[in-house]
Amino acid sequence: MRHLRSLFWATAICGTLALPSTSLAQGIYLPGAGAVHGSMGGASTATPLDAIGALYWNPAAIGRLGRSEASIGGNVLFPDIGVSSSFPRPDGSIASGRTRSDNGVGLTSSIGIVHQPDESRLTYGLGLFTLGGGGVNYPGDPGNPILSPVGPVGQNYVGSIYSSLTMFQLAPTVSYKVTDRLVVGFGPTIDISMASFNPAFFASPNQVVGPDRFSSATHSRPFWGGGFRVGLVYSLTDHLDLGFGYTSQQWLEQWKFNASNARGEPRELTLDASLPAIYSWGLAYRGFDRCTLAVDMRYFDYANSELFGTPVPEGGLGWDSVFSIALGAHYQVTQRVAVMGGYQYNTNPIPTTATLFNIQAPAFLQNTISVGSTYNFTDCLSLSLGYALSFENSITGTAREIPGAGITMTASNQSMLFNIGIKFGGGTGRKSTCGPVCEPCAVMAESPTLAPVTAIPQQLPQ
Repeated sequence: MRHLRSLFWATAICGTLALPSTSLAQGIYLPGAGAVHGSMGGASTATPLDAIGALYWNPAAIGRLGRSEASIGGNVLFPDIGVSSSFPRPDGSIASGRTRSDNGVGLTSSIGIVHQPDESRLTYGLGLFTLGGGGVNYPGDPGNPILSPVGPVGQNYVGSIYSSLTMFQLAPTVSYKVTDRLVVGFGPTIDISMASFNPAFFASPNQVVGPDRFSSATHSRPFWGGGFRVGLVYSLTDHLDLGFGYTSQQWLEQWKFNASNARGEPRELTLDASLPAIYSWGLAYRGFDRCTLAVDMRYFDYANSELFGTPVPEGGLGWDSVFSIALGAHYQVTQRVAVMGGYQYNTNPIPTTATLFNIQAPAFLQNTISVGSTYNFTDCLSLSLGYALSFENSITGTAREIPGAGITMTASNQSMLFNIGIKFGGGTGRKSTCGPVCEPCAVMAESPTLAPVTAIPQQLPQ
């Protein structure tokens, strides 16, 4: 356990350094975490394949993992985001241009620890996730009207545009096996968000001689919040599981920024925000030899969350709620090698640009495919690698701050996925031959309804 605590804190420190400046699916939420969960398209509400996936959407799923495990993973992000705009000149011609955001390479990290005591109906878990976020880093561009140092034909000053939003969540979790077929789970959530915006389009601009200039909302501290999660997994048959998870709205403290006006005098900017409630449904089928199929459906209630659902005239983003579907497949090729594949589709939360604030939150990716593989070095140690591609998407509209301007945003993303799985301690089944590194280590339960879907059949070829 001393080694597990060291791994936990190392990942926590890494997580605080992971500030993804990118465009994400499901609004501001990542499609999945790590190579096992991410390669399945994020489908895990009814079928946990590793500790991270078991903790991610449904707190009851840890009771179906069937073993004690620590999983440490992350995503390396390669975003491609751009914005173009057009504006009529006084002489009747059209000024237009396109600029690419200098996002660089982003990193997210996640850790999941699940402890299954021997002969116990209770299972305990602890997750620490980079839930998501996003951001842009546009340089000033005289050839692109909305990024021009003087604004479109002398209107509101804009110039360069920057934003960074990162959200972390700590999720202590407990599940209880009510019967051999029903598991329920519960847990609180603790959130940390870090946000920076320049310019601060959510606030009124400073009044100066000439074009108005927006303040900068970059001087702030981490903001805390929280909520709770509940869920269940029910085995309809020996091969078919049904799962449901509910994550409450995450209530966040008010975001405050130490800014200044055009004369350099102090000015405090505030922003009310909350994360949306999430409803997850899942089915998992294990009736095929060595194969697990999973489907998840999710609803993100952005329309009723502060900031994201707040109407544009009131300083918000004006997002719609999001429906998402994830499909995943896991196939055990040999005793040591497994392959995964997944697809995720979600509706677009941003119906139109509507405001310059939405340029700082390019969360409108809709189609993501993923593949991955796991190699088991021993019964207790595995390495998983994966790749995910979010296809390019675009939205077009106007911005209330610059009447007459036409704006188009485009985004795509590639991700390299990775995680390490370490099995340890007790479980629901017999003692395995893991060796001295993590002995005793749990293997699959004798009951077919409780057998972990990742259990490796002994008859498979090496």
